[in-house]
Amino acid sequence: MSSECTWSLLVMLCFVLAAGAHGGTVCTVRSSIGKEVLLGSNFTISCIFNKKCTKQIFQDNEQITIRDKQFPNSSEVSVYVQNLTKFTIFACKCKDNPEPCGIDITPGYPPDIPQNLTCIQKMKFGNVSCTWTTGRDTKTLTTCQLRVRGDPQLGYKSVMNSTGFCWATFPIKDSKMSQLIVSLNVSNSLGSKTSGPHTFTLSNIVKPSVPKISHVACSSRWCQLHTDNHSMDLVEVQYIAVNGTWKTLQINAKRILNISELQPAIMYKFHIRRKINLTVGLWSDWSKEMEEKTKEEAPDKMLDVWYLQEPERSQSENKCFRIFWKELNISDAKGKIQRYDISIVTKRNSIVYPPSRNMSICCSHCSVSVSAVNSMGQSPHKIINLRSPVHSGFLQQPQLSNNHSVDLSWQKPDIADHTSEYVVHWYPVGDIEGIQWIRVQGTTAKITGLQPLKCYYSAVTVLSSPDLIMSSIRRIATSESAPDQGPAPEPVWKKTESMQVKWSEIPEKNIRGCLKNYTIYLIDKLKGHIKNYSVDYPKRQFIISKLSPGQCYNLWVTAWTDAGEGPRGSDLPFCTPSDIENLLSIVILAGGAVLLACLFLLCICQFSTVQKRFLNCCQCLLPAVIPDPANSKCAKTYTDDQGEMTFYIHKFDSSMSEEPENVVVEEVPAYPSFNCTYIKSLSQESSASDSTQITRTTDYTEDYISTHGAISGGEEEEDEEEGTGLDEFEFFPSTHSPFLEPLVLPGGKLTLDVVKIDCSEFLDCT
Repeated sequence: MSSECTWSLLVMLCFVLAAGAHGGTVCTVRSSIGKEVLLGSNFTISCIFNKKCTKQIFQDNEQITIRDKQFPNSSEVSVYVQNLTKFTIFACKCKDNPEPCGIDITPGYPPDIPQNLTCIQKMKFGNVSCTWTTGRDTKTLTTCQLRVRGDPQLGYKSVMNSTGFCWATFPIKDSKMSQLIVSLNVSNSLGSKTSGPHTFTLSNIVKPSVPKISHVACSSRWCQLHTDNHSMDLVEVQYIAVNGTWKTLQINAKRILNISELQPAIMYKFHIRRKINLTVGLWSDWSKEMEEKTKEEAPDKMLDVWYLQEPERSQSENKCFRIFWKELNISDAKGKIQRYDISIVTKRNSIVYPPSRNMSICCSHCSVSVSAVNSMGQSPHKIINLRSPVHSGFLQQPQLSNNHSVDLSWQKPDIADHTSEYVVHWYPVGDIEGIQWIRVQGTTAKITGLQPLKCYYSAVTVLSSPDLIMSSIRRIATSESAPDQGPAPEPVWKKTESMQVKWSEIPEKNIRGCLKNYTIYLIDKLKGHIKNYSVDYPKRQFIISKLSPGQCYNLWVTAWTDAGEGPRGSDLPFCTPSDIENLLSIVILAGGAVLLACLFLLCICQFSTVQKRFLNCCQCLLPAVIPDPANSKCAKTYTDDQGEMTFYIHKFDSSMSEEPENVVVEEVPAYPSFNCTYIKSLSQESSASDSTQITRTTDYTEDYISTHGAISGGEEEEDEEEGTGLDEFEFFPSTHSPFLEPLVLPGGKLTLDVVKIDCSEFLDCT
């Protein structure tokens, strides 16, 4: 071998030795009594170091003070441990080396003598399973062993679990074996215990397999359980109803098991187990539960019915009552109640559906029938006579029993006897549908199930009497405190010196007892004076008087119970109106009323019927005798005087399509100094010329202008016919205004014989 190879091997060896020295343990830890010690033991922990260093010992990561510092050069150090009661880790290391060495110490107990041995053979010729206990938990690794006499195998081992149980399973190798002899051994590092031999008869430890319920068939009163085909000599059945308890029944082995004496419309649970016979073998495990509901039957119990009279209704002549009834329990209903039939005897029938349990009926001297109906039929009718109660004060002050009940007592009325029945009812204030009642024979009753800080109405009624006698209703509460919320006020009306205020109800959850009264606080913002007014419950409005006109105030309301006054509600600031403001408001209201009246009259005057009625009424204002112009002073004085009038008339041709031109009338008085004239109507005798003609007095016949201004008689008749036709429909409104139509009286032509005009009324002729 060359020198180069030799040097290479030496270098590699040095590296290996260096690596081995660095990878070795720094120290070794030992216990004077081993790793598993008796609970509460005292012992020594020693650390042996492989090199010189600053030595450290730790117990569960906490450093322990080393006592033997006088031997700093020694390779071994130790600590003394006393009364160790829990699992502990001890570690040793050099201060300059992070790699420690350590040991785990487990305190525990030695095992107790094995006991409570139980062996079960699963069906005949099956394996045998045995379990036993070792008493307390040893807290250390403990080994269990079972030996079977006659079995060449050394034993069947297992490890005890944390609950102290051991187990072993082994076969029966000889089919003719009738007895089983076993012995037990339990051991750990702290000790060992043995028990036995234990002897078993195999027929007594045989456990059948778990039976199975295939299906269940039920009627209203019984159920049949159909099981599997396994042979059974004895069967135990357990069944339970909703909210009930388990009932047990043992039946001789049958494939179909009958369970009777059940209740209708109830859901039942069933399970079974079996055994070889009553004296031999073990019970099997319980089968899986099966559920089935029995069929319904018609209810056979009357409803418990009660009623209260409702407040009077002004629009109803009959008195109104609220009818209440209690739900039937499951056994009495015998099925699901589908509806309630309520009927006033011999009158009408009403239907109410669950979950409603009340109904309002208005009648006088009537009887009501109430019954419950399910799918199979109807319950017996409960008939009650509705009567208004006569109130009396025989109910005494309630006595508090505890936070959930109250004791009531009352004096027996004179009309009641020892057989009289009393009805005690109560309900939360504001929730009459939550009414409850009980029937008693004596003069005491206990009301239970009351909620703290809640107010209830209660009353007692005597039934067995000609009249329905009811005690005065009292309000009761098991506990009270001051309300935690105040009412919110708002004004109803206000005047210069008074105002009416009302306030809202406090939510039921914030009352915290029974309300007694309200207090209204009123503060004058100018003077700072505070006044208060008390209002008894249940009133929620009040009129405040003696206020100052034009003054501003602030108002709030509080509520009281027997426990005290609650907080103030929301503030209501307001100012009373002054006298000037009141006068101005009255003037504005009066002016508005007058304006509305004028608009109304103007609207109705657009109707023709109203116009004619108005004209008829105004005729009474005209003179009773109209003067005749022919008898006037002017007519008598100047009878022989004639004036000359020239009429320029453009004759009208009916064949012309254009309208005729206006008639030009020229008046030529005979005596220029005479200013009294009147116009005559001309009836032209000749119609031969279309040109303007000068007509003299001798060429025309005198006639006065007709009431319709017609020139020819034919047009006048036509207008009269049209007028007659319109009168027949005078009911319909006219679009013409009464102020635009001429004031003309009916009656044909206007002549001096009919109408006499006194010129002195219009012109000064004298």
